Amino acid sequence: MAFTHLHPDHLGWAWHPAPGDDRPAFAHADYLVSEPEWAQRDLLTAHGMAEEVTGLAPYVRTVTDGQEIFLGVRVRITAGHTAGHAEYVITSGGRRLIAFGDALHSPIQVGHPEWSAAVDHDPVRSADHRRRLIAELEEPDTIGFGIHFADVVFGQLRRNGNGPAWHPLDT
Repeated sequence: MAFTHLHPDHLGWAWHPAPGDDRPAFAHADYLVSEPEWAQRDLLTAHGMAEEVTGLAPYVRTVTDGQEIFLGVRVRITAGHTAGHAEYVITSGGRRLIAFGDALHSPIQVGHPEWSAAVDHDPVRSADHRRRLIAELEEPDTIGFGIHFADVVFGQLRRNGNGPAWHPLDT
């Protein structure tokens, strides 16, 4: 399992014991977390997430920027939303998908990368990264995956009269 960051809405049930067991459902899987994100886990504990950190700890394998975690899948550390926020870039057959986690929370931020979410750890750094990400998502054969984009999570950026805009993919 590869986590973009350690906020509760991204951990989900991963740290919970499976029904009838004292281990998580994916107890044999590594829980991939960026090294700087895991190094800041004391912030989670300070915000009432000690149980989650304890539950995850035996399964965490930290990963570094640029590391290939699976064939064709690389980690890219993009701090800003959190201290160790990560994206996953998947390449195959001349195409790529960027799973950008919470770098963008809404398609509206494509046209307004300066708008940060209230929970961004470093709003200036987040906005700077969004600008770079948007430029990259405009490149040919690039698909974005935005977990918080409601029912339009897969898309591509295209320019219109007002600049870049998110265009959902037909599935």
